[in-house]
Amino acid sequence: MNLVQLEYFAQVAEQKSFTRAAEKLFVSQPALSKSIQALEKELNTRLLERTSQGLKVTPDGELVLRYARELVDYYNRRTAEMRSLLNPQRNVLRFGLPPSAGTVYFSKIIYQYVRQFPQVDLQITEVMSKEIHGMVKNDQLDLGVVILPFSDPDMEVKRVYASEAMLVVNRDHPLARRREVCFSELRDEPFLTVSKNYMYYDQVLSRCQEAGFTPHIVFQTSQWDILLEMAAEGNGVTILEKSLVTRMSRDRLRCIRLTQPEFPWALGLIHRRDKPMSPDAKAFWTLCAPV
Repeated sequence: MNLVQLEYFAQVAEQKSFTRAAEKLFVSQPALSKSIQALEKELNTRLLERTSQGLKVTPDGELVLRYARELVDYYNRRTAEMRSLLNPQRNVLRFGLPPSAGTVYFSKIIYQYVRQFPQVDLQITEVMSKEIHGMVKNDQLDLGVVILPFSDPDMEVKRVYASEAMLVVNRDHPLARRREVCFSELRDEPFLTVSKNYMYYDQVLSRCQEAGFTPHIVFQTSQWDILLEMAAEGNGVTILEKSLVTRMSRDRLRCIRLTQPEFPWALGLIHRRDKPMSPDAKAFWTLCAPV
């Protein structure tokens, strides 16, 4: 039994398919099948079985899978650490950050990280969350920030910041004195929104549709401060994360809680499950404590 066999078996078990596992591992399917058969023969047990629902891990296979994951992860992590020690030159950490997220949460984290790990070249790419997802998946970034909820079985996700989205209107708006507003009450309001390439745009649209209407969008931009300024001037209403709004003068704007549906807002940090984190990436991941 060797590490390659365990890695092959873990990938087949996770993908529930020899074909998909072979594509992930960049090996031929016959070579993969042969490796699993050799492992089963050595352990004298069946690790996988075919059922009407597809490939299934046996009870013995579940036991082996747990140990396989631990051993492969340990090997990858320690190898990365060893290489880092053998080559103490300035390391690189590629980090994807949406424009507004730095203001909300990551500015302090980035400052702490740079002070604690001066040997690391932290390369920050500022792009939208939708692009960050693809760049992490394609190994163009080591870590990235996305708007939650987010789902991709190939990604590990860590929630690092939680807040809520608020309705923002100018002080003379008819809803300005309200503490709560149902989404359905916004049916006839002119909406000021972020651009379509934001994940957040989809979330706003989804909640409006859940309330039974499609918002009347009169203006879109990638700049949240422009949205706030336009709302303050009475050009429409907007929906933004609470702490972003509090940075604007409160005497011109009013924040109102949204209900039916409610609108929680959170940021998550992602990385690829099949790629072990370097010590530098792990340090950044650990530093991002949930708020």
